[in-house]
Parts: sequence; C-alpha cells; structure tokens
Amino acid sequence: MTDLSNIVEILAKQALGGQQQSQGGLGGGLGGILGSVLGGLGGGQQQSQQGGLGGVLGSVLGGLTGGQQQQAPQSSGFNGSSLLIAVVPLILSWIQQNGGLQGALAKLQGAGLGGQVQSWVDPSQGNSAVDAQQIQSLFGGQQIEQVAQQAQVPTNEVYGAISTVLPQIIDSLTPQGDSTDQNEANDDIQNVMNMVSGFLK
Repeated sequence: MTDLSNIVEILAKQALGGQQQSQGGLGGGLGGILGSVLGGLGGGQQQSQQGGLGGVLGSVLGGLTGGQQQQAPQSSGFNGSSLLIAVVPLILSWIQQNGGLQGALAKLQGAGLGGQVQSWVDPSQGNSAVDAQQIQSLFGGQQIEQVAQQAQVPTNEVYGAISTVLPQIIDSLTPQGDSTDQNEANDDIQNVMNMVSGFLK
C-alpha cells in the first residue's frame, strides 16, 4: 500500500478547515472526507451544478474525460487549502497520462528535476521544493486555465498549488523508495481517481 490516500485525506481535511462534518456517516475514511469536502463546499447541491470545490473538480475531471460540463461561477467556499485538493485529480491524471508512476518520474527527471524527484522518492530525504515555473511546461495550459477559472484565481496560483502538492503525491506513492511496487502505486492512483469522480457524478 502506498500513502496516497493518506495525503489526499490530509489535504481534504485542510480544505474542510479542520471541521469534520458529522452527518452522512463519515466514518468511511477518505471517501467520507472527500464527500464532505465536495458536498460542504458545494452547499450540498448536485455536484455538477454548483461552484466551489465540487465545481472545480467536476470541471477538471470533465475536461480530462472530454465531457463538457457547464459550471456556474462560484462566489464562496474556496480557499488555499481547497485549491490544493482541487489540483490532486489534475496531478494524478497527469501521472496516468504519462504512463503511470515510472513514466511520470522519467518525465520530471527529463525536465531537469532529477535532484528534486530523488528527494521525493527517497524516504530518508525531506522533499525538496520545486518552483512553480519549473513545472509550467509539464502541465497542459487548458486544464490549468479551467481550474483557475473555476477557483477564480490567477493561473500562477494553480501552478503554485501543483508545486506544493506534487512532491507530497510522489512521496506518498513511493513509501519504499525505488523499490516501491509501481503497479500498486498505479492502482492506488486509479482508486483515488474513481473515488473523486464518484462524488462528481
């Protein structure tokens, strides 16, 4: 098992501002917390209609799956922690599009981030920071624009969120460093993606 769901859970809790929603039997771990974030920030309406995190994630996932979802602009419910959780599906789908964990690591190393990547993968090292500019060439502008529009923030803030979350995600996917089971990591990515998209249907 990788630690991916733990990282997503921590980010989701931050997005909730530390308030655990008690209704709906949220003892279900990550699924419950994600549901709570998506439902809470969306005002509890159908996730495809409202703004907030549900709208952003819907827009990201809609864009990635080719679905055209019309989102109403939101005026509230968004903060820095919400933006961090909103870029999680973007990062996970980017890893999948690059052939899974191994391909994504190779792509990052090819972009001149070898030193940082090694620190994220090696459990004995702390995660080196990555500059938002260093990852701009890696992530598609259209998807970034979509998230920025939904969150009503400049695109550089979305890149900033990615540069914050990406090291945590790579770190969480490689608990055994270089000897981590890549297939297991890729399965965990798919599980989290399924969970997130489940809340947005």
